[in-house]
Amino acid sequence: MRITENMMTAMYNRNLQRNVANLASSNLKLTSQRQYNHVSEDPAAAAKAFTVRDQIARSEEHINTVKNAVGELDTADSNIATINSILETVFEKATRAGGASSQDSLDAIAEELGGLKEEILQTMNARYGDKFLFSGSANGEAPFTVDADGNLLFNGKAVDAYDPDDPATHFNENKPVYLDIGFGTYASGTNTAGTGIRISTSGVDVLGYGTDDQGLPNNLYSLIGKMEGQLKDGDKSGAMDTLTQLKKKQSNISIATSEIGTREKLLDRTKDRLESGLVNLKETQKNLEAVSVETEAVNNKSYETAWMVTLQLGSSIIPPSIFDFMK
Repeated sequence: MRITENMMTAMYNRNLQRNVANLASSNLKLTSQRQYNHVSEDPAAAAKAFTVRDQIARSEEHINTVKNAVGELDTADSNIATINSILETVFEKATRAGGASSQDSLDAIAEELGGLKEEILQTMNARYGDKFLFSGSANGEAPFTVDADGNLLFNGKAVDAYDPDDPATHFNENKPVYLDIGFGTYASGTNTAGTGIRISTSGVDVLGYGTDDQGLPNNLYSLIGKMEGQLKDGDKSGAMDTLTQLKKKQSNISIATSEIGTREKLLDRTKDRLESGLVNLKETQKNLEAVSVETEAVNNKSYETAWMVTLQLGSSIIPPSIFDFMK
């Protein structure tokens, strides 16, 4: 078979183009630090990479949801601690009232108790972002209000009027809200109680509701209000009895704090698990998409050498007349 100059030139051009393409592809890989920049270059790896990317996006969204829930519980815990601090001040003021010798002193202490009572109301209407922390499953308006007679209301229902045998007095919008730790979704009621973490905190569970067998309120706010009225009426003995009831009901605060702490720890562990999984997913993504810079740098140098050698060989293959023309 006779090899002509045209055949040699055509073969030379193909080799030159191949070497240029290899060098350009290597330069792009080093610049983008990706094994491929088009799906068509490696469809199988690209399909796997898209699946991993979707898992990463969902995992990051889930982590953010859990972090938000942790922040909500942490803020609720902080506000409950504030309520406990206010109660300690109430106990100190009320105890001092037991030794007061004049009605003016009792009136002054009653006035202070009234201010502390209002501070409790404001704290229990606290928000986290656009959500009321202690509203249960409702979130349209502030959960705690006071009617014209000074009675405390929770989502429109009288707190002290609660009767376990009368559904009309029950708090219908006090259902628990759960965060499903498997899917990162919210739900109300008990349908996810087996797979989720309760993130809602009931304000009436913290403050108390209904009355005891003697007709005394179980609610901290109402008890402080009752004690305020008794001091204004000069009934120190009655105020001290109410103080005893108030100290008993302080246990609601400890229960709420302990219960929130348990949920926070569970969410923290969930967040740690998700973040560990995210690290593994990103490592998988790196293996599927990222280029080995060291290996590709060596390849790049080889492609560049091949290209330079090909150019040098051109003067021996292509007729000189063509080079003269190019000059």
